[in-house]
Amino acid sequence: MKTGIRIAVHVALALLAVVIFYVGLGVGLALNPIAGTALWFLSGALFVGNLIWLILFLNKRREAAQR
Repeated sequence: MKTGIRIAVHVALALLAVVIFYVGLGVGLALNPIAGTALWFLSGALFVGNLIWLILFLNKRREAAQR
C-alpha cells in the first residue's frame, strides 16, 4: 500500500473512532447507557487497533531500513 493511502486510512480510522465515541456519548445520555458504553468500547478498540497497526508498520519499516 502506498504511503499516502496508508496515512489517509490511518487518519480516517482515527476520525471514525472519534465519531463513534461521540455517537456513543449521545446514545448513552439520550437513549440507552448500555448501547452507549458498547459504542465507547468499539471506539476504543478501533483506536487501539489503528495504533497497533501503525506501530507494527513502523517497526517493520525501521527493520527494513537497517538491513
